[in-house]
Amino acid sequence: MNLILKYLILVLVTQSCATLKKSKTEDTVSDLDSQGKIRDLEKILRSAEEKASPEGKTILSTGRTMVEKNKIVRGSCWDYANAVYNNSGFKANQRITPLKSKIKGPYADLSSIQPGDWLYFINYSFKEIDHSGIFVEWTDVEKKRAILLSYVGGRKKKPGSYKIYDLKHVYYIIRAK
Repeated sequence: MNLILKYLILVLVTQSCATLKKSKTEDTVSDLDSQGKIRDLEKILRSAEEKASPEGKTILSTGRTMVEKNKIVRGSCWDYANAVYNNSGFKANQRITPLKSKIKGPYADLSSIQPGDWLYFINYSFKEIDHSGIFVEWTDVEKKRAILLSYVGGRKKKPGSYKIYDLKHVYYIIRAK
């Protein structure tokens, strides 16, 4: 009897884990096309620019131009976002910080995030370390998934790019004023 119970538990756990993995993969894939690119990215970028404040629109437009021209900013993710803001005409003294917290929290009310905001967050897609990027648009607010313009960092000779991130732990927000 004990052996049968252990077997049933093993089967249930295995099926549960397989279901969890499958749904996570399906969520990720649903945002991407067959080549792994963000589905309808151009449409999403235009929509985000239309919804953004005038400052946010300038930042998103400048960032998009930098991506299109393969502009390389060697340094960290911070250096890239800072270059987008500077190239948009928003130097350090032309920015506000609506949220200034620490990596351990408290975290942002996600409804306060606007297109063009520079976010610091925990990067769950890479070693759960801190990362920063420029918010574009939500792909799934309930799951806290959004498109950001970011740079891989590590002084790599690569341009910035658009990527979907999990934003459940945003701890710092910078916004143009």
